[in-house]
Amino acid sequence: MDRKFFFFRREVESPSSASFSDTGVGVSTIAIPSDNLTFITSELGRVRFTFKDCNGFDESSLEEGESLLKTTITVSCRQGEEATLIENIVNFISKNTPKNIMKFDVVSSESTFREAVVDDVNDILPAISSAPVKTINKQPSVGNKARNFQNSIAGIFFNDLPVVDYNHETLNQTNGAANNSWLNSGTGGFAHNLTNDLGTTASITSASNNTLLQTAVLIGTSNSFLLDTALTIKEDYTIYVALNFNGGVGTVDYGAGALYGDLKGGGFGFGALPSDNGAFDASNTMRQSKNIFAVRHSKTDSGDIALTNVLTGYPAFVDTTSTEDGTKSFVFPDPDPDAKDYDANHVFIIRRDRVGNMFLHNRNGDIIGKLPAKTLELDPTLTNSSDFRTDGDLVLGSIGEVGEQSSAKRQQVYRFGVIESDIGASEAANLAAQLYSLYGGKRSKLTGTSTKSATRAATSTGIGYS
Repeated sequence: MDRKFFFFRREVESPSSASFSDTGVGVSTIAIPSDNLTFITSELGRVRFTFKDCNGFDESSLEEGESLLKTTITVSCRQGEEATLIENIVNFISKNTPKNIMKFDVVSSESTFREAVVDDVNDILPAISSAPVKTINKQPSVGNKARNFQNSIAGIFFNDLPVVDYNHETLNQTNGAANNSWLNSGTGGFAHNLTNDLGTTASITSASNNTLLQTAVLIGTSNSFLLDTALTIKEDYTIYVALNFNGGVGTVDYGAGALYGDLKGGGFGFGALPSDNGAFDASNTMRQSKNIFAVRHSKTDSGDIALTNVLTGYPAFVDTTSTEDGTKSFVFPDPDPDAKDYDANHVFIIRRDRVGNMFLHNRNGDIIGKLPAKTLELDPTLTNSSDFRTDGDLVLGSIGEVGEQSSAKRQQVYRFGVIESDIGASEAANLAAQLYSLYGGKRSKLTGTSTKSATRAATSTGIGYS
């Protein structure tokens, strides 16, 4: 009997393809000998394969109480035909067959077995562990107590510590002026604290059963923050944000607008587009765009702190509902606030790799937007006015405004942070899972009522703003 192989293809290979993934995100294609199969289990609409000797390590040094999970591949299946699929796979392995490859291919929508469903990127979920878990509860292990303490900030464990991290724990801590500052918990320290800027003092809302899961700050329109000292990153980076679109679809006030930017409007991200080329200013406002991942970086010469040499071309952007680049179609804010599983809490992670490719992850860790690299290194003919560039400096000078113009969209922000490296697709998915576990996971929508006092009802829910 010839040797048999499983062939799983989840997506077209991309710069974000990886050999490991604890969540399935990032692994594009994998082939595994059937000899490595240990068992197959089923659940409604899914079949899970468990394999031995597929984690890429010859040896591993684990702490006491830690384990490295076996590789699992989950494949969607027609409901009611799970046992039939398992039986057919076992028969294929045990018999001489004309072909020796068991194919599960989302890219071509082909499978050796008619019972399998391979229509969507999430129909195949490969979990190839690179990080240990606690043996008892299967939760991610963060190592010994010293490492856990050193690498954890406000309930989130980081393999790479962020340079800035604004979180719910420090939101109510101030520098002497109530609600006027947001302290930085990252390695960059107090130099990158946030101070209230445009308009009125940003309103802070404590967690409530009807709306928010943690303390959050309302930014947008006339509420924003400036960094005491702007943060500049020239190469790869990772941005993460946890926020609440409380109020939802159908309103002008809430949504994903331009969330952050520099002080002159050259650079910004991530959910709006300018009405024309150039910086955001009094004559060039933001176009209210839905389902958009858009980024433009700053361009600075040595010592050009005024950002007079800005990138003015049209931003690199993509529609998050598209699947043409192999991404997961995603609509935000949620399209139906009355849906049974509605949750206004979201997590987004933005990554730029060393080449200049950019990626947007949602709260599930799925890649919902890709921006192909367009950089001066790849194309020396580019100018500051060239469209769709992904290079330049990330200059973080403000949150809640762009180019000294406050965003017309409002978000209630739980957390915002920046890591000075591209943490990769797998780690981004892990981080998204951690953030959503802390800031999401339950029904959260505007009810029109508030348990707060009358003086805070409007600021805590967004009611009454215009």
